[in-house]
Amino acid sequence: MFRVRLPLYGSPKAEGPLGPLPLRRKALGILYYLALEGPTRRERLAELLWGHRAALQNLRAELTHLRAFLGKEAFRGPVLSLPPGVELDPTPVGGDPLEGLEDLSPSFADWVQVWRARWGKAEETLPFPERLKGVRPPALVVLIGPPGSGREGVARALSERLSLPFRQGRPQGPGVYYFGGPLPGKELAFGLHPAPGQVLVVARSRFGEDPAFLLALRARFPAEITFVEAVPRLSWPEARDGPLRHRPFSEAARFFLRSGGRVEVLRELLGMGSPEALPQRVRAAVALEARYLPLAVRRALEVLSLHPGPWPVELAEALGLKEEVNELEHRGWLAFQGGGYRLTEPQFRPYLAAGFGAGQRAHLHRRLAQAFAGLGDPVAEAYHRHQGGEAVDVGLLGARLRGWRRAVARPEGRPPSVPRVRVGLGRRRILEGLEEVHLVSLGGEEVGVELGLPEPTLLRLRGQVHQELPLGLGASLEAFPLRLRGAEREVSFLPGAAPGHYFWGTVLPEEGMDHLLLLPEGLYFLELRTPGLASLRLEAYAPQEGSAEALAPLGVPVLF
Repeated sequence: MFRVRLPLYGSPKAEGPLGPLPLRRKALGILYYLALEGPTRRERLAELLWGHRAALQNLRAELTHLRAFLGKEAFRGPVLSLPPGVELDPTPVGGDPLEGLEDLSPSFADWVQVWRARWGKAEETLPFPERLKGVRPPALVVLIGPPGSGREGVARALSERLSLPFRQGRPQGPGVYYFGGPLPGKELAFGLHPAPGQVLVVARSRFGEDPAFLLALRARFPAEITFVEAVPRLSWPEARDGPLRHRPFSEAARFFLRSGGRVEVLRELLGMGSPEALPQRVRAAVALEARYLPLAVRRALEVLSLHPGPWPVELAEALGLKEEVNELEHRGWLAFQGGGYRLTEPQFRPYLAAGFGAGQRAHLHRRLAQAFAGLGDPVAEAYHRHQGGEAVDVGLLGARLRGWRRAVARPEGRPPSVPRVRVGLGRRRILEGLEEVHLVSLGGEEVGVELGLPEPTLLRLRGQVHQELPLGLGASLEAFPLRLRGAEREVSFLPGAAPGHYFWGTVLPEEGMDHLLLLPEGLYFLELRTPGLASLRLEAYAPQEGSAEALAPLGVPVLF
């Protein structure tokens, strides 16, 4: 059987060794559907493409047409599959995915749009590791990533860069040979060696230990032609300029945070039309990865995934999960940072917790609430009591809090106004690469930039912010919203907050972010530690006499 290629991007066609096959358009639609969806019952295809009483008869006619080109044994039985040798080629070559197949039928058009949203434009959404640009055959490339990270897409992009065919299976002749999961046994690796014109690409899971196949390969390939790279996440600017370019900021931010910047997870979410969806493919892939863990360790991971952010070491001890947490760190599911633990792939948190029934979930949240109460964290305790179905008196809780949290929990009348001063914008100052700042906290880890002001400065801060603050307080005492912190005091930006001074800090609204702040000289930190995303522009000016109105939120006199 000769090979037939179905290019995903651009005009649909079935290309054989001598060029495109003269297939009818609905026959092409059948091939593309089977290539993307897998084995499908005849009734489903007939309904999708025709949707009337004679649909099955029309489908039989198209299958007879296809057999004339692909063999008389193709497309037999009640469940249809692609014949051997027919392969989808997702290499980005311009144009939209499935371009021109929208007019086969209204139902088929809906299916095309779902897949188009899922794939997007790969050249705009697939980050390529810089070091791999130096790969030349022969070479061994190890791509480390979790489900949905796009390891195969990186391998295909590498084949495009090297102008080598993308292939799978035992290497024979020049090409980029991709080995995805499940990996073959070590016996195959013993028969492989560096060969001219060949690049072997092995997809290694983000979790667990190196499989025997990979260990055997690494023993046979010299270090100087072995490349081990973690598949990068999409950056927020890449996603905003690519698959999220037509979405409103807040919606785009929610899609990005729920995908963790993993390109294939983002495609699945976009295809389902909701950032809160749990796509079956991603859920199954995460469950499969977790199945490699011992049962007790997997259960511990699922329980800990109920907390939306990092947690202190003492939590594992309070829950009796110290040994399980050590094993999860060893296997790459958890990372230790700043005295606590966090999920290395926080976008998988809802998938890991999806298996709990409502009663079991409520019980586990209450167990977590008790553990956090013992650790002296009233915010995390309140969050889990609320998730467990208990009523939380936020106002009463405010008596145990301070700063912006107390202001949120116990608003007492109209807040005092922030001092305003009249100034003028003098000469523009250079901020050394900080004019555009993107802060992304996927799982509540702390992110931020340092801003040094050698003299009094007018700082204009504008942009857009999306942040998740359960109960308006965050998920723990360690969580905080976007803030600008100086040596003594800080400014917090809260959803819908009225501006005002609260104890040692100042609160400003995050909506319509465009604030002109008069700041004394010193070192400042613009930072975020709750799941969220801030896309900001910073401008600095020397203050001078004038009539512009600026805020002086730190309350320190500035002379100029």
